[in-house]
Amino acid sequence: MDEVTEGVRQRREVNTYNLFYSAVTERATPALYNHGVRIPMFFPEISNPRTGVTAEPDFVLYDGETCVLAEIKSGNNIDGRDIRQMRECASIDIEAAEEALRAAQVRDRIGLSGTVTAVEPIIIYQDMDEEYLEEVREESTQFADTVDELTNHAVLMTQDYGGELRPLTGEFNDSGNLQSLLRRGIELPENPPDQLMLTEGMEHEVLAMAVADVWGEQALDHDDGIEVSRTEVRDYFAPKHNVGLTELELVFEFLVEFGACEQVENHMYRFTRDHMDAVLAVEEQVLSETVQDYLHGSEQASLTDSFDGN
Repeated sequence: MDEVTEGVRQRREVNTYNLFYSAVTERATPALYNHGVRIPMFFPEISNPRTGVTAEPDFVLYDGETCVLAEIKSGNNIDGRDIRQMRECASIDIEAAEEALRAAQVRDRIGLSGTVTAVEPIIIYQDMDEEYLEEVREESTQFADTVDELTNHAVLMTQDYGGELRPLTGEFNDSGNLQSLLRRGIELPENPPDQLMLTEGMEHEVLAMAVADVWGEQALDHDDGIEVSRTEVRDYFAPKHNVGLTELELVFEFLVEFGACEQVENHMYRFTRDHMDAVLAVEEQVLSETVQDYLHGSEQASLTDSFDGN
């Protein structure tokens, strides 16, 4: 089996985020948005001061009553980290969820009260269905035990392009409107638009793709190109993502070296139509090789990682 590169892994992760995100939009049937469901938080840290546990779901769904803590996976492998993540999500009680929603200013931002009647942890896998679960359960008692432990803390769901977002096993804690919608299943589009561009980890490869997509495309509309600073890029992706300026410095070093833009002054960069061939080739490049390897070679990157780990 061919090894999956870092860039491919990140691209798949972004794709699965956008597929899940599409469940809320009018591209889905029924569109959760039309039933009052919003996504007030992306990649939050939600703490329960009574237990000292912090959960970090990918998304929070909220409809004025139910708070869903959703973790999205790009494959169908269930491991111990998944169980730990959902155990942490299950530790978030109503009071902790309400405090997180208040901190996210949901009343002012999306017009919902911030009151919570139920917290529902869910974990969504790709390429998984009832038949797959049954087959692997029969083949492995360890897998069966893993699924049972996972669903002690969360509802296990699946999603697919042109298919459905739907539960496979596990029980919701309550029977509100949002739970009913998820139980029935949401029909998803075959080609959801890219509403989200970065992974939770905001790695260099996915950052390079996102910067090239946004400002490379904008350059087409300007005869003299378009200039952007690291700070402007950071602010563009906030508040969903807290992108570090150090990470952006390396990304722009790569983009300049690759010919996708040019540096015009300290931390200021210009994209023009003349850069378009390289801009369009950025994704293919980072899908096959990491930014670090392109700039410094794989041996030097490995040496740097070794020093960083000490």
